[in-house]
Amino acid sequence: MRTLPSFLIICSAFGLGGCASLYNKGDQGLTIDSEPAGATVHVNGNARGTTPFQYQYDPSDGRELDIELRLSGYQSAKFLMRPKRNNAVLFADAMLLGIPWIVDKDSPALYSTPGGDRKVLLFKEPDPDRMRYLLPITGVEVAMQEQATLGTYRGRPIKRGSESLFRELNNGDQLSSSVATALRDTWLDARSTRTGTTKGEELIQRAKVHVRPRITGVNATLTGKNNRCSGPVEMDIDWCFYSALRKDSLLFSIPMHTTHTASGEHSSQVIEDAMALAARRLADAPDLEARLAANYESGIMRAKGEPVKLIAPKPIAFEGRKDMLSALVKAVVTIQTKDGHGSGFLISNDGYMITNEHVVGSDGLVKVKFEQGFTLDAQVVKVNKDFDLALLKVQATDLPALRIGEDQALMLGEEIFAIGTPLDAALGQSVSRGILSGKRELEGHTYLQADVSINPGNSGGPFIDETGQVVGVATMKISGKGLEGLGFGVPISQALEMLNVSFE
Repeated sequence: MRTLPSFLIICSAFGLGGCASLYNKGDQGLTIDSEPAGATVHVNGNARGTTPFQYQYDPSDGRELDIELRLSGYQSAKFLMRPKRNNAVLFADAMLLGIPWIVDKDSPALYSTPGGDRKVLLFKEPDPDRMRYLLPITGVEVAMQEQATLGTYRGRPIKRGSESLFRELNNGDQLSSSVATALRDTWLDARSTRTGTTKGEELIQRAKVHVRPRITGVNATLTGKNNRCSGPVEMDIDWCFYSALRKDSLLFSIPMHTTHTASGEHSSQVIEDAMALAARRLADAPDLEARLAANYESGIMRAKGEPVKLIAPKPIAFEGRKDMLSALVKAVVTIQTKDGHGSGFLISNDGYMITNEHVVGSDGLVKVKFEQGFTLDAQVVKVNKDFDLALLKVQATDLPALRIGEDQALMLGEEIFAIGTPLDAALGQSVSRGILSGKRELEGHTYLQADVSINPGNSGGPFIDETGQVVGVATMKISGKGLEGLGFGVPISQALEMLNVSFE
């Protein structure tokens, strides 16, 4: 007769339909929405519906859900969810000898999805033809006191500086990198850098501006365990834009309040993800592009310096192609500085010449050696670091000078000659021949690309076209797979514009 109670318990367990149905009467799903709506919701790669979408967890989806939202014209957005198992149900199943598990094992009611409903902000696909603006990110400032309350985790207050949660707030460089990464696929060419370093200052000068986000508040309401967090993280940020021309001069700021919803990510990732969301929203801020464009144009105008008007040079006489190059090398010079040498070329008969800014560096006076064998002192009239250009002047008259050509009329496949000083300055001028293979956009600047041999001594020398006119300034060589032997130069029209030089 002792077997009867056990038999009744077993029958009762099956009759109840499993303990999950007793513990979880309500809907265990969540709403997945997007802005704008109408995005297709993919769960682990499978399309399930469109936003707003009511998702009901199915144990066959697995214990880790890869949710992706796709909408034509917008970048896809992804987030992870890790459903939690209801331990109270498991305990009840165990008390009933585990038999209800046969019923409960496939029941969605055994699980809950962390974080609640999700609304995801979608961002438009970048326009490949849109101009990209260089934007240095110079750290992240946290304007909150030590021990400031940053919200709650499992009902307990989160204090700044007192625990491992949100310790990323103490690492401005790491957050700066997160911002730069988030902006990678936007019209902002963001670079994480530091002020006060040579590389950082050069980057800031090129951009004419830099941004230092300032976090003024964090309010999180998180649940989770084992360093996995779910819930909303509100953040207040001032995006502070500073001038590169006037040190630490605030140009403007963009205040922002944003909410990131954590969905089971590691606690060390929560603040970085919140910053990344704020950065993507920054790229869509109204009037930001117009403000950066105006500041950049203002910086470009300043870099040009005062106008310089020259008299067009007399043409150098030569008979045919055979004599052309031997005649033109007389207008090409070797520029000697304390750090080395480079090349340059005369553009006027009274001693004005062009070279690269990096050739003269910070020197105000350099030595210029002519092909004819004599050397003169040259004053550095102005430099334009943005385009790596410098204008020099020697006190002399009746010097041979190159005629200005029309770089915009150049056709692919035309012959290009590069004249300059080889690595050994004692060897005099050298000439290399190639063809124009393209016009390339690099970091917002246009360069002539030719398969001519270029070495560091050639920097600042001229690119000559088939008629003997100067069409470019040799300024760089890029090495790498598929780029060996390519030379690059600033188009002469752009060089004259950026040095504010014109001819009468």
